[in-house]
Amino acid sequence: MIPMPATPSSSSGVAASSSLAAKLLDMLSSPGEVFDEVVAAPPRFANWLVPTVLVALASLFLLRASSNEGVSVVTTSQAVEAQPATLDSVTVQAEPGSVDSQSLSALATCGGAFAGTFWSAFLLWFIGRAFLRTRFSYLKTVEVVALTGSIVALGAIVTALLIGISGDPATRPALSFFARHLPSTNRVRLLLGTFNFFHLWIITVLAIGLSRLSGVSFKESAFWVFGYWFVARLALILLG
Repeated sequence: MIPMPATPSSSSGVAASSSLAAKLLDMLSSPGEVFDEVVAAPPRFANWLVPTVLVALASLFLLRASSNEGVSVVTTSQAVEAQPATLDSVTVQAEPGSVDSQSLSALATCGGAFAGTFWSAFLLWFIGRAFLRTRFSYLKTVEVVALTGSIVALGAIVTALLIGISGDPATRPALSFFARHLPSTNRVRLLLGTFNFFHLWIITVLAIGLSRLSGVSFKESAFWVFGYWFVARLALILLG
């Protein structure tokens, strides 16, 4: 019998690292395993750059869908639609449909994707250092946050489709979908919009990521991540 050659993983005793595409897909089903691999591996530039670019492209798609429904400029960023950041949508004062307006809003959208990634990573890093009393790499935190981009991008696409179906640029995959008869600025509708399916999904994944980075339980990390996100969203509603 001819002996079969050993696979690289079995000969070295170390499981082969998954590709970036596999990581992004696995984020939808098993984020904990992805984070374990990322935390144990050396820093990789592509782990945060590629997902952030993906978020920027998906946000541009959402921007186009919103603009087609009569909104002059509505920019979304990873910080707003996914990560627990304090920023919300940015409205640029420009002539609706003008080249300057479209260019400025597209630039703000792409910039928001990158700013949101680094800001959200800072928030997780700060929570770990100040409240969980643990130390971990900020660059690793950026990778963990950025890899949630597959969920952020999916959320942007679903939102764009809902806007196209409903004809309402304020439509979101949230409880506010059932209160579309209310004005988009109504506080009840804004409060219901807080319970956005994709927001809750991504906040949960970020809590898993913080748990893996800090070595604390998911329950403890989720308390701080969900707590910050809820307080920030509530403050935006009350001050809006």
